[in-house]
Amino acid sequence: AKTLSEALQGVAGVTAGQYGRRGWDDFIIRGQVSSAQTYVDGLRIQTSDNALRSEDISGLQSIEVVKGPTSTGFGFALPGGLVNLTTKRPEVETFSRGSVSYGSNAFVDGTFDINYAPNDSEKGAFRVVGQASDQDDPTDYVYYKNYYIAPSYNFDLGEKDELSVIASYQHRDFIRQQGIPYSNGAYKNYSQTLFFGAPNLSNTVDVLRLGSNYAHYFDNGWSFKQNFAVTTTDADNNPVLAASGAFLPTFKRTVERQIKDDVNFALDNNVSRHFDWGKTQYDLMVGLDMMHERSDYERRSYTATTDFNADNPVYTSMAKATKIKTHQITDTQYMGVYLRNNLKIDDHWILGLSGRHDWTQVEIDNILTNTTTKNSDNAFTGNASLMYQINDMFAPYVSYATSFFPVSDAGADGTLLDPEEGEQYEVGVKFQGLNQRLQGYVAYYDLTRQNVTEPDSTNTHHVQIGEQKTKGFETELSATLTDQWNLTATYSYIPTAKITESETSSDIGKRINHVPKNAASLSTQYFFADEQLGWNIGASANYQGARTAQRGTDYVPLSSYTLYDVSAGYEAKNWGAKFSVKNLFDKEYLVGTTPNAQLVSWGDPRTFRFSLNFKY
Repeated sequence: AKTLSEALQGVAGVTAGQYGRRGWDDFIIRGQVSSAQTYVDGLRIQTSDNALRSEDISGLQSIEVVKGPTSTGFGFALPGGLVNLTTKRPEVETFSRGSVSYGSNAFVDGTFDINYAPNDSEKGAFRVVGQASDQDDPTDYVYYKNYYIAPSYNFDLGEKDELSVIASYQHRDFIRQQGIPYSNGAYKNYSQTLFFGAPNLSNTVDVLRLGSNYAHYFDNGWSFKQNFAVTTTDADNNPVLAASGAFLPTFKRTVERQIKDDVNFALDNNVSRHFDWGKTQYDLMVGLDMMHERSDYERRSYTATTDFNADNPVYTSMAKATKIKTHQITDTQYMGVYLRNNLKIDDHWILGLSGRHDWTQVEIDNILTNTTTKNSDNAFTGNASLMYQINDMFAPYVSYATSFFPVSDAGADGTLLDPEEGEQYEVGVKFQGLNQRLQGYVAYYDLTRQNVTEPDSTNTHHVQIGEQKTKGFETELSATLTDQWNLTATYSYIPTAKITESETSSDIGKRINHVPKNAASLSTQYFFADEQLGWNIGASANYQGARTAQRGTDYVPLSSYTLYDVSAGYEAKNWGAKFSVKNLFDKEYLVGTTPNAQLVSWGDPRTFRFSLNFKY
């Protein structure tokens, strides 16, 4: 995997990349769009969704998918779930690692990871991670360039204190793959290489982040931890879009320019302690976290002067859009206090009780009209869970959680709308066996998202009577069958993913876009020698069931598909090599549509990739 969307494919209950190769991370968790629900080291990095991110994953230690309402653990969030990215930090051993890759569509990629631990300790250690990549696309004129560097350092403050700092810089330069008009199925008559944009209009994004983690351990068992980050994002996007109601072969285009300048401050403080009361083990945490984001977003547009003819495409340079449609500065602030209790009683019962109260304020300055709207809110969210560990193999559980998320959309009277709310009931069982070589879970959930914001029937303002419900089953299984053979399987079944309340009465009862009823994956890897050295082979199959995308009168059916990937490699002590083929049988399929359900996006054709890695 080279992108977050690729890494999330195959996770039960997650649909990734539903909008196609558009230069940002797209994912749906448990039937709810969660693309703006990305956290780094436990802190939210963005509240707005008018320009999304594409996180570099070469600098990550792990990717965590947290499903269901997560407000008590991460602050305000939508109820489907979130993705938390943990960055690489200095380690106890000195090492240097690197890789170079080459693949289809002129893909070139290089990474390095250097860790220096002068005292054979994490304290005083320094680490720097970097990546550079350049690749074309199956669609003509589309490309994607990414550059990333992240140095980090652990201070040596003695045994009772820990302090680490990390900085990162990412630069992206790309042209979007917009897809082509669905046109009642006429897209099938055109090649996947067809591009209807302007080759000279690229998109650039620069993200700079500075973070720190501090911990102090008191003599009486209490500990204090502080997590801080400031993130700046500068984006200049220049998409060329098909005008509303576009039909093949000839249609009008709209040139837009989206300029975004964000600054986000996030801070989390907490104190915690573990209590040992014999048959009862008790973990307590009390915390205060806060965030302040200033988002300056300007949108410009004009309609291209010449129509685009898909039967005879002509590409000429286009000027960047100059007509300002909207320009607003959104100031979002929140502060939350939380209490988390976790008790393990008699080595069998595990009880979790958490509560949180948030105070939020959203202020929007409309630069064009010189008006200001403001909304302050507060809400209590909670989480309760109970697990019973029957034995070393089975542990059934039940949980209930609520969520809260302020919005920045205005109603008919110009005032900001109420926050979104959500709740989820979940029951399941976690299991393990074969001396913990087999692990997994089965779960059923019932999730409701309320106060969903949507445009009114006249498209002049927003309304908030929307409600969406998702109900489903999911299971994941991971097995180390032998020291040389690994197997992972997932399955998701979402029979209910529907709109239950809407301003547009015809939408009520419709299925939520891009959510399949069935999805499954199976992957395996086999090493021919012990200690995972020598030759190895791998294979995977990913199935996505049929989906739909619809908005207003636009309706796009998306057929089911199964993709097969294979790989073979060799691992030595200080180097390794791997050759992989994705979409082995070159399956033609639609990965999804644009949010307005007008343009369809082809999935990736068969691609090859060869990688060399070095480790000292």
